Parts: sequence; structure tokens; C-alpha cells
Amino acid sequence: MSSSLPCNIPYVLSLVSKNVFAKSDFKKLNIKDVMDGKPLPLPKFSILDVGFGFGKWGFLIRDTFDVMIGQNFKKADWKIQITGIEPFNKCITPIQKEVYNKIIKKDVFEVIDKLGKYDLIMFGDVIEHFEKDKAYKLLDKLLQHSNNIIISTPLGFMPQGAWAGNEREIHRSGWVPEDFKKYHVVECKIIEDDLFSDIMKKDIIKSIPDLPKDAISAKLLVLWIKK
Repeated sequence: MSSSLPCNIPYVLSLVSKNVFAKSDFKKLNIKDVMDGKPLPLPKFSILDVGFGFGKWGFLIRDTFDVMIGQNFKKADWKIQITGIEPFNKCITPIQKEVYNKIIKKDVFEVIDKLGKYDLIMFGDVIEHFEKDKAYKLLDKLLQHSNNIIISTPLGFMPQGAWAGNEREIHRSGWVPEDFKKYHVVECKIIEDDLFSDIMKKDIIKSIPDLPKDAISAKLLVLWIKK
């Protein structure tokens, strides 16, 4: 689910922006209009948010692009179409139903072959919940539905059990940049958390004497992979 450390937010949104405006011609943009408070032309764009959890990326993308940039406040006027997949019902409330255009309450493997094409797929803090063989199979399938995927995951293996009683939340793998060498990596960045790092690196490790120092990561790995 996409509710992990928030340190990746600026970089992930920058990658989303590069995708959204990939075909925009800013040479034709009237800067004076923008400075005067008029909306920036926003192209139609489709996103699939896999394992969206409580909807962090849905909220942020909607606020950043449709509202702030496009000044589209009504759902009927939204240019960004966001479909979310989330099998954990506790995460789905009326809030998410307002933010997402469509919500699929099933395991991604149950629906992946029936999905259409999307301009971008968000895969935020999900890949670590699969064994690597299964994760690679899912990535390969997702690349049949979009040419672009943004991935965010803890750097290395970060232990986690069945968060909120959800067995799907167990961490089953750890990832480093070399694990994605089979794909075309457009951009890759390791981001260190500056909000919880002291707690994670010092207090938690000190409280569990037998825990290896590298068992808890305060860093996130973010990648943009392309077909």
C-alpha cells in the first residue's frame, strides 16, 4: 500500500509531472496568463494506482494537477483519470471514492489481464509485499498495460508483519537498484527519510539488541521504468 515514509513525495510528483506533460509544448504557453492566475492547460491523462492503500498518491496527484495546475474543482471537469486497485476494504472510505474515478476492490492478479491501457502506472510501496519471482511477473504484466511505471519501495529489506491484520501487508522481499537491471530505468533515486530516521536508526535498533543495524531502512528507492 502507498502509505509509507513521506520523503519520496516531491521526487515522485516530479516524475508524474514529466509523464503528464511529456507531449505538452510549453513554447506556446502564455506565461503572463499563468502569472495572472489562469489555469495551466492540462492534457487528458490516465493513471492506474496499484495497491493504493488509503490513497496517498490519488490525493496528491489530484490536488497537484487537477486542482492547483488545472483549477478543475469538479469531478466532471477532471483531466486526470485515476483508477485504483486496493483489496483491503478498511482503506476504502467515501474519501477515496471521491478522489478516484474508479476503484477495483480486488487483488491485482485477479484483474490484471482484464485491464486496459494507461498512460502511467503507480506502484507505490507494493512490490516489497511479493516474493521476487511473483513481483517480476506482475511488473511484466503491468508493462503490457502501460509504457511507464513509477515504483517506490524501501531500500533493501525492511521487516513488517500483517499491518492492521492484513496478511498482504507482510514484507516478503527487499529491493535495490540492481534488481531492476532487466528493465529500462529512466530515472532512479535513493531518498533518505528526514522525519523518522533517528527513531528508526537509533531508538528502534537500540530497543532490539539482536536486530542487525541494516535490518530497518530509513531510505526509499524510487524508479521510473519504461517499456
